[in-house]
Amino acid sequence: MNTTPATDSLITSRLLVTARYTAVFNVLLFALSAQRGGAWSAVQLVLAAALLYYHIRIEFDRRVFQDFADGRYTPETFDQTLRQTGLRRVSDDPSMPQRVAGALALWRKSLYLTAAQSAVFLIQIL
Repeated sequence: MNTTPATDSLITSRLLVTARYTAVFNVLLFALSAQRGGAWSAVQLVLAAALLYYHIRIEFDRRVFQDFADGRYTPETFDQTLRQTGLRRVSDDPSMPQRVAGALALWRKSLYLTAAQSAVFLIQIL
């Protein structure tokens, strides 16, 4: 069964919005880790910086996928704008499944970093 690009965009947007919950958890872990201090706090700082980058990217992607689903602009128009502003190199335009796969890869990486952050915090408290 094939889905439409609008459906793919809407479902992807809905999934990416869940990153907000992990972002709150990440901030909490970072704050608790900073209170404990020590060398592991430096590791937490690096993880927090990486997670901040991922959460910004995920939120941007979420908004773009929502815009695709709402018909505000097309993926082709989006790509053209990115090329004109210098934010994307001249290359082939990715298909919707490639876009979804890229966004989900970012989302999964943020979950892996959250797991690493949790493990570091557990090491700190034990």
